[in-house]
Amino acid sequence: MKVRNLLSAFAVSAGLLLSVSAFAQEKKEEKKAEPAKPAAAQPAPAPAKPADKPADKPAAPATPAKADAKPATGGADPGMDAMMKAGMPGEGHAKLKGMEGNWDAAVKMYMSPGAPTESKATATRKSIMDGRFIVEDYSGDFMGMPFKGMGIFGYDNMQKKYVSTWLDNMGTGIMNSTGTVDATGKIFTYTGDSADPMTGKMVKMTMVTTIIDDKKHTFVMNGPGPDGKDAKMMEITYTRK
Repeated sequence: MKVRNLLSAFAVSAGLLLSVSAFAQEKKEEKKAEPAKPAAAQPAPAPAKPADKPADKPAAPATPAKADAKPATGGADPGMDAMMKAGMPGEGHAKLKGMEGNWDAAVKMYMSPGAPTESKATATRKSIMDGRFIVEDYSGDFMGMPFKGMGIFGYDNMQKKYVSTWLDNMGTGIMNSTGTVDATGKIFTYTGDSADPMTGKMVKMTMVTTIIDDKKHTFVMNGPGPDGKDAKMMEITYTRK
């Protein structure tokens, strides 16, 4: 009797366990099969703001440029064109080319009429500033003392004249002169003012350069003599080395 009762209790207990297990399994399967909840709906985006309405009146046209206004870029500048033209080497400069090079110089100084003092010197001339000027480096002696001088000469397109400057180690001034050339293109005549140490005044000087040929030219300087009359003061004969 007792054994039967134990078996019955065991059977009931096993049945309950099986029922509970089956019930739990069923719930688990139902949970798996349960569909996912839909995501919460997002609020619809606000409608785009309509573009501003076009103005009732058309935009005012741009103010036209003044007739005399210069363009910001491009176009010729008359001032610049004139400056460039005035600064270009030309025919006047070409006539000076023959005096470039290295030269021996035979010098005569006329301290008194008819009695020159003779000496030797050398000169080197070369073109500078893209052919616009010629610079001269002169070296010799004067009354037994070393003498050095430098000259610059060219042609001024604006004045339409030949121009020159001279300075040396015997003075503190710079002599400026202007000149012309004759129809042959071989005789250059310059005039300029130079200080007279005896009187302290400026006196008029005349310088003439004569082209003999490509290998020889002369330079003669005249000024007021002791009597005030024009007289030869210097003569240099240049021979190409």
